[in-house]
Amino acid sequence: MSDSIRNFTESLLKDLEENENGFFKVENLDGLAYLTIFPAGKKGKEVEYREILKRLDVFKISGIGEEEVKRILKAKDSEPHLVGKWPGKPEASSLDLKISEDKMTVHGILHPPKFGGKLLTRDEVLAQLQSNGIVFGIIEESILKLSQAEDYGKRTLVAQGESPIPGKDGDIRILFQHPGTPTLEEDEFGRVDFKNIQIIQSVKKNQKLAEKVSPSPGKPGKNVRGEVLPFEEGKLAEWKLGPNVKISEDGNIVQSLIDGRPLIDRFGVIRVDEVCLLENVDFSTGNINFPGTIIVEESIADGFTLETDGSIIVKKSVGKVFLKAKGDIVLSGGFMGRNGGMIESGADIYAKFIEQGKMIAKNSIFIEEAAMHSELIAGESVVVRGGRGEIIGGQCVAGKMITCTKLGAIVETKTVLSCGMPPELLSELEDLKSEIRKNQDILKKVDTSIQKLSDDSQRRNLSPEEKDSLPKLQAIRQKYSSILENLFAQEQSAILSFDPDKNSFIEVEREIFPGVEANLGRNKKFSVKLKEIPGPSFLYLGGDGQIAHSKVKPKRLGLLQEESSESESSTD
Repeated sequence: MSDSIRNFTESLLKDLEENENGFFKVENLDGLAYLTIFPAGKKGKEVEYREILKRLDVFKISGIGEEEVKRILKAKDSEPHLVGKWPGKPEASSLDLKISEDKMTVHGILHPPKFGGKLLTRDEVLAQLQSNGIVFGIIEESILKLSQAEDYGKRTLVAQGESPIPGKDGDIRILFQHPGTPTLEEDEFGRVDFKNIQIIQSVKKNQKLAEKVSPSPGKPGKNVRGEVLPFEEGKLAEWKLGPNVKISEDGNIVQSLIDGRPLIDRFGVIRVDEVCLLENVDFSTGNINFPGTIIVEESIADGFTLETDGSIIVKKSVGKVFLKAKGDIVLSGGFMGRNGGMIESGADIYAKFIEQGKMIAKNSIFIEEAAMHSELIAGESVVVRGGRGEIIGGQCVAGKMITCTKLGAIVETKTVLSCGMPPELLSELEDLKSEIRKNQDILKKVDTSIQKLSDDSQRRNLSPEEKDSLPKLQAIRQKYSSILENLFAQEQSAILSFDPDKNSFIEVEREIFPGVEANLGRNKKFSVKLKEIPGPSFLYLGGDGQIAHSKVKPKRLGLLQEESSESESSTD
């Protein structure tokens, strides 16, 4: 030890010794009370006579000789002196142990000693645990606390077992890119390149697609009695395979049987789609019905149909076409339906723009520039953003979320949105719309026939048969007009009467123009009538069940962020 450390230690000890207060203790030795008094340091406070008498009175010690107490106080010799008798037989402190039913925890409750009895020592506490069969998971810190009598009557955890750790289940490691959602990365100007969404890729014949990952081992546990608790073994992963794949002999690897497009669907089924690569779709090819992925490099002529169990990828804009796929539909350009085309996907749809067209997606619809005077129906979400991000006119229906940059137009174009609609209602709504289209076609043909007969009657005398057909046609027209009127009423009733998903919302980044109407459930309608509303805007069901408009995004699970002073409701 260096001189400086030695000097410091000596100085500290000397300081403590000089300032130490005097103290005393009263002990029970075989029913007799013994008093020991320790002197104070030079600067410390000495024990007072009244403190000793008070303590002896608390313990109800009898036969006290006051002169003897004064003598002992004066002597301060740090030795025990007999001063009287304890009122009863001394009892040591005791410990109650509570073992849980599953033998995984032990709690102890310490009771104080009586009539000057002893405190339990650490070894005595440990001996009591052992005598009760508690040999594992003993908490040393708790044992010390009990032996030092820090907490009488308090429930203290003194031993805890170790639970078994179950083995981790095996897994399937996919060896090709398979994003569940598209990668939509914005540049510095907030624009999204929809041509680079990373969902189109290919594999060669015999290429590895996936491999099994073995289950990881678990770890046994132990209860407080030292009994071993077995762990649950991890389960082997099971393959879910579609067409055009094969399993290796050892069952651990899946490979492609063909050159094609690898996919894993939302149920975890791995498959490889054949790819049908076309330059154009027109009269030279006819309509296309193909089980795998269809890729069209150039154009699709108006009126043609492409149908597949896989996906459809078109690298140019399309017009009045009919595309139907169980997988994704990707348009590098846009869709100009001219109130006649339709695009339907069992997964997601991606397009640069849509004008006077109709899109139906089981999952979501993603549009970069604009949706104009169109009908969009999605089971999950409709997202119009990345470029202009505008929804102008038409109708937009989504199961959970609608988000865009601008909603409506400055010329107050009627734009109707419905959000939070359950999928089964979407299906019913589509059936209604199909009925409406059929009856509209019939009515159009009847109107054409009536107009032709009316024009002919001005140029010539109609034949008796033609004269008889005119009132029949007018009766048919009245019948189908009535049917259409009823179907339109049913459609509106369906849209306005559903109970919405409470987590659904509409998000508009910049502004909402007059002419916009938003529906979020049964008679919950938000209308913009006088002037535009600057963004950001969120429309959702507030705590009162009415549509709230706020600049704050609602939290998930129906919990909304605190209503700000900007929140308001508008219902018609």
